[in-house]
Amino acid sequence: MAMIITDTDIAKVDAEVFSSAAYGSQVRCGGTNGIVAGTQFTASGVDFNSSQVTAGCVIYLHSADGTIDGVFEIVSVIDSTHLTVSQIRNDPTDSAIAVGSASGLTWSIKTLGPQIGAAELELSIRLGLKPGKADAAYSLDEIQNTDTIKQIAIAVLLAGVYTVLYTTSADATVRAGHEAKRAWYGQQVERLLAGVTIVLPAS
Repeated sequence: MAMIITDTDIAKVDAEVFSSAAYGSQVRCGGTNGIVAGTQFTASGVDFNSSQVTAGCVIYLHSADGTIDGVFEIVSVIDSTHLTVSQIRNDPTDSAIAVGSASGLTWSIKTLGPQIGAAELELSIRLGLKPGKADAAYSLDEIQNTDTIKQIAIAVLLAGVYTVLYTTSADATVRAGHEAKRAWYGQQVERLLAGVTIVLPAS
């Protein structure tokens, strides 16, 4: 089953999860030698293809002077050392939006791909669809009202992510913030599921 949400979809809702220390083992690549010029990013000594970087991933960029600092969208992989990057766009069909120009950037590309897979499996179980329900007639990625389902899948994922962040943080203030977000996204899941109508292909 193809994944229905991407890292970029998650970043549109809550980019903070990509700058947290958790899931450090899921950093595909990174360094302190990034160069960005408008919408093009490059770094020497890295192979984006072998690191399995794809459109829909996100990249964290930080310049020494702080003028560039945040999570940005990877629009395309030009070749093994060059990416097209953008400020997070409202619509994926829009043109890439320039990030700025700087060199010596601290950068990292982290994915929540494994968590996306787990969240989508959980959602498919709750909706009675494949892959969670193996004998179902339809699968999660066949749902036609995709925007609604993406919204629910992202909420499922973020509820799970903030549960992990809550349980792994030793700072009481940070834990309280993670717990509040975990509860919020959990409530969103239940609210959205209660009101959703699934549109499937005509049989």
